[in-house]
Amino acid sequence: MDDRKVILVTGGAGYIGSQLIRDLATDPRFAGMTVRIYDSLRHKFMDALMDLPPAGHYEFIEGDILDRLNLRRAMQDVAAVVHLAAIVTTPLSFDHPEWTKQVNHWGTAAVVDCALGAGVHRMIQASSASVYGPGNVFVETDGCRPVGPYAVSKCHAEGEVLQGQARGLKPTIVRLGTTFGSAPAMRYDAIANKLAYLVGVRRPMVIHGSGEQIRPLIHIRDASAVLRFCLTEAQTEGEILNAVMFNPSANEIAAILQQLVPEATVRYTDQDILTEISYAVDSSKLLGMGFRPQVSPEEGLREVLNRWRGF
Repeated sequence: MDDRKVILVTGGAGYIGSQLIRDLATDPRFAGMTVRIYDSLRHKFMDALMDLPPAGHYEFIEGDILDRLNLRRAMQDVAAVVHLAAIVTTPLSFDHPEWTKQVNHWGTAAVVDCALGAGVHRMIQASSASVYGPGNVFVETDGCRPVGPYAVSKCHAEGEVLQGQARGLKPTIVRLGTTFGSAPAMRYDAIANKLAYLVGVRRPMVIHGSGEQIRPLIHIRDASAVLRFCLTEAQTEGEILNAVMFNPSANEIAAILQQLVPEATVRYTDQDILTEISYAVDSSKLLGMGFRPQVSPEEGLREVLNRWRGF
């Protein structure tokens, strides 16, 4: 990073963003930096902006990433952008295809253009491991065959970032697995958190099909750590990096939850049209650069269960 003193986090009030903005404030590598949060608050995650660490210095701009005028204002004095803002669905969802395309694809194009227009060159793009499509086991050089509007839009967003690289952008594209674990702004639509929620409220874990389908995961704090690692490590510039720490099946996630709560039950239901798709991802490249995850699946699931204590 240069001598500018602002890190811009688009989507900073979302699930990943709510953890990242706190970690940036308490990470000594970013001492003296202002964390500027840019978010539309479409999902009303006001909790993400409450009780922030007192050591941090924050700015908040409410705005949409399709609003280029507002984005240009947000880019002033920015040293680096962490681009998280997106319509986030479960990776295989077909909900809201046009809106997903607008925000995830063209919104990323707007972020790239406004960053370069403001002289901001460093950008961390939070992509998704779902861009690979079905199969085992993917590394970064493998081709992408995304299935569903979300995965397709994230793949196209990567293309916008790579085009920006030819114009002077210094990006890192991080293909995150499905995040799970406790954060200030919670999501419960993806498999690990959803199953933990069901156990937490004493309902059966509902698994579609056989449960043998694999879902690549990364804990929310490890996802934040990866993004901060990429901000500080020059070796990550210009790279595409997988960030997946576990590749469990749905059954294996359920088994961990049953170890934590022995009375938890599983109910299998008819196969959803897409949930049979299985994909696993290899993160050896990231690990070879020195990144080390800190949170086990058991610890991550336990902390989600603890939020439902009392049921």
